[in-house]
Amino acid sequence: MTAGIWTDEVRVRSYDVTPQGTASVLTLADYFQEAAGRHAAELGVSMADLRADGQAWVLAFMHMQVERLPHQNESIRIETWPSGLESASAHREFVFHDEEGTVLAGGTSRWFVFDVDRRRPVRPPRVLADIEGPDRPGPIDRDLDALSAPAHTDREQTFTARYHDLDLNRHVNNVRYLEWALETLPAAVLDERRCLGFAVQFKAETRLGDPVRASAEQIEDGGTLRVRHRLAHAESDQTLALVRTTWL
Repeated sequence: MTAGIWTDEVRVRSYDVTPQGTASVLTLADYFQEAAGRHAAELGVSMADLRADGQAWVLAFMHMQVERLPHQNESIRIETWPSGLESASAHREFVFHDEEGTVLAGGTSRWFVFDVDRRRPVRPPRVLADIEGPDRPGPIDRDLDALSAPAHTDREQTFTARYHDLDLNRHVNNVRYLEWALETLPAAVLDERRCLGFAVQFKAETRLGDPVRASAEQIEDGGTLRVRHRLAHAESDQTLALVRTTWL
């Protein structure tokens, strides 16, 4: 079965924007995953389809590069498509366009199928191997230097996983990890600098009530700010996610 390219159109809503009047990278990550979920449903591999077999989709990695963040009330088009299996993971690409067709952002992602009872990845169902993605290159290079933890801590903040942070899998939603990483940054960075993109690698799940410590190392590089983030269980120090954000 050929998957084709799934297209969604979204208007940026007032509750999706930051004080700068634009959507954040968090919003774009949410929009992408909504579109990916609808495409998966059309292909017969939705979250509901997997849950019937005691399984679920879990995001393992996402890398997004941003050209421009859309403004409130702006209509944007999201395109997403599966791009193959690699070992036990499934790849999916995505790109955002404005009304003129100009690229706003693009990225790549990697997903695992997760056994809900055993809380561990399993081999994807056979139907995934039968899905052939379109003959279209990804919007960004999949190859990326390995994410690393901060060498030292410039900023640190602790959070507690709340009920409304949880998703269908009863663990913290993946975008919340990214939100916690960004919350460690000074308001001056969030207000005055432009996010050029992020990469996030998920290492372990976070459950209700877990304390999470977010740390960040800020590296100025010729006018560009590169930030290494680490999210860890505040008691065991287990790494939950590594994040890299870039700002101009």
